[in-house]
Amino acid sequence: MPYNPRVLALSVLALVGSVSGCGASVAAVTGAEPQPVTSQSPALSELPPTSGPPMATSTAEPSVGAIPHIRDARPVPMPLDRYMTAIDDVKRIDKARDIAAAECMRRLGFTNWTADTIRTWDPADYTEYDYVEYLDPDLAAKSGYPRPAVGGASVSALREDGRRRHEPTKEERNAFEGGARQTAAGKAIPAGGCVEDASSRIHGGEARLPVDPRSLAVDSRLSALHDSRVREAFAAWSACMARHGLPYPDPVLLRNDPRWASREASEPAGEEERKTAFADATCQAEVNLVGVYKTIRAAYEQSLVEQNKTKLAEAGPVFEDWVDNAKALIESNGS
Repeated sequence: MPYNPRVLALSVLALVGSVSGCGASVAAVTGAEPQPVTSQSPALSELPPTSGPPMATSTAEPSVGAIPHIRDARPVPMPLDRYMTAIDDVKRIDKARDIAAAECMRRLGFTNWTADTIRTWDPADYTEYDYVEYLDPDLAAKSGYPRPAVGGASVSALREDGRRRHEPTKEERNAFEGGARQTAAGKAIPAGGCVEDASSRIHGGEARLPVDPRSLAVDSRLSALHDSRVREAFAAWSACMARHGLPYPDPVLLRNDPRWASREASEPAGEEERKTAFADATCQAEVNLVGVYKTIRAAYEQSLVEQNKTKLAEAGPVFEDWVDNAKALIESNGS
C-alpha cells in the first residue's frame, strides 16, 4: 500500500476506535448529555495533524528542567494523577445509567427494553491512552504495536454483539432520547427522555463537575503535541525514520495507521508492521521522544492544576457521590 500522508491522516482521524479514554464515557464524568447511539469512540477526533503549522496559543510555552530519558514502559507520574477519576468508576456510572434508563423505559411500557438495547458507551472507551507511549524495540520487532483487548474480548466482537441486540422502534427511540412528550399509550416521557432521567438519578443535584480532570488531561496532551520542543523531537524522529527508509512525518499518526490499528489483540502482527514498529521504537529511543513529550505534557498539566486547584478539589466529592449513586442502582438491579 503506497504511503500518502494526507490519506493516512484522514484515515486515522476516521479510525476512532483504536484508542480511547475520551469517548462516550466522558459524558458520564462531565454530566454532558450522552449520545444514545452505539458507535465507535471519538477519541481520535480530538487529534489534529501535528505536521502542520503550530497551533495558536494564548500563553507562553512552560519552562521545564532536565528532561529524563525514558527507557521503559513504567507509568510516568503526572500532576493530575491525584485528581483523576478512576476509569472503573467511569465505567460503573455508564453501566448504572443504562440500567436506570432501562427501568424508565419499562415503566413507560416498553417491556422488551434491557440495559443493553442501546449502550451509551463504547467498549473501547475504557482503554487508557496517551498520544506518545514507550515502545520497546525488542517487543516491537516480535509483536508490532500493542493492541488493546477490552474485558478479555475484542472490541469488534463486542460491537458485533451490539448489532445483534433488539433494534429499537422509532417510538422507543423517542422515549429513550426525549424526542416526544408522551408515548402512543399516553404515558408522559421525562424531559430529555429516559437517558436524561437516568443521568439525573446518578448526578442528583450536581449535573456537572466543577471541572473534569480527564478533560484537562486531554488539554495537556493537545498542548504538548503543538509545543515547539515536542515538534522538534518529532522532526528528529522523522529524520531517523527516513534513514530507515520509512518517510513518516508523525509518530502519532504512524502508531494509529489503519493498516495495523484495526488489528485485534489476538491477531499476530504482519511483517510490515513489525518492521515499522521496530524502526519507530528505535528512533523514539534515539531522540528520547517519550521523555520529551511526557516532560512537556507534565508542565502543561501542572499549569492546569494550578489554574483549577479549587475546582479540582470540589470535583472529587461530587464524582464520589455519582459513583455511590451508580453502585446503589447497580446493586438494586442485582447486577
